[in-house]
Amino acid sequence: MKNFVEDIMQKIRKEMKFLFNGMHTYELQRTHPSECAAVLLSEVKHPDHYFYLNNNLPIKSLCELSEHLKEMDKESFKQHVNEEKNDFSEWVSNTIGDKTLGRKMMELSEQDEMSKAVEVRVDYIKKRANIN
Repeated sequence: MKNFVEDIMQKIRKEMKFLFNGMHTYELQRTHPSECAAVLLSEVKHPDHYFYLNNNLPIKSLCELSEHLKEMDKESFKQHVNEEKNDFSEWVSNTIGDKTLGRKMMELSEQDEMSKAVEVRVDYIKKRANIN
């Protein structure tokens, strides 16, 4: 059995060398910060994945969320963020894909704090993506 496993592993290594033709694993793991940042700021493509406020107004991106949090009335905010849930945090983590901001938002329950956190994050991402 040991020889069988060793043979399989040797074949896999050969195939990997052929596929990557000398490419080091760190090159495969390397990310491009400006590309990743631009993705986080892009609009969600499908309406099923938009965030809909209680007045059916859709939010399609972090930039839009930042603006809406500043203008939203307190009652609307509390319908999405209360002791039972934090819809904004869930959407940012799971749909936008920004786990860092999503975790931070989960800790916040006040509208002005959340608005500031999103604004700071958007500004940071824009700098990483070289977007004005």
